[in-house]
Amino acid sequence: MLDNKHINAIGNFLDFSVGKGGDGHTGITYTLQGDVLTLRFSTIVHFAGEKSLRDQLILLADESMQRLKSVINGLKKDCNEQTGDLLKLKEISNNDNIELIQASSNSPRKIAYYRRFLDLQADV
Repeated sequence: MLDNKHINAIGNFLDFSVGKGGDGHTGITYTLQGDVLTLRFSTIVHFAGEKSLRDQLILLADESMQRLKSVINGLKKDCNEQTGDLLKLKEISNNDNIELIQASSNSPRKIAYYRRFLDLQADV
């Protein structure tokens, strides 16, 4: 069970590392409800056809997991330094989706949101 010291350490790290938003194209946001930490990666994707979409989704899935793992590793290290306790994060769910936001039958170019939601059970 997380106490106030651990919640503050998690919040401080995430507020200053990912909480400010993204770079204009990609972003990672978070919520902490009880001891469930949800990390959300999102980006805008431009693609020109079905084959392009499949290829880009493979790359996006890999990029999103790399970025989220980087945040998780930084969070564990920072929490350990601030509290002296080892933070354990157990994956509860890991889902991604794509949402078309602009498509036309006259143009092969399509624009979509790609999102990945990673739910983690936090414990010390």
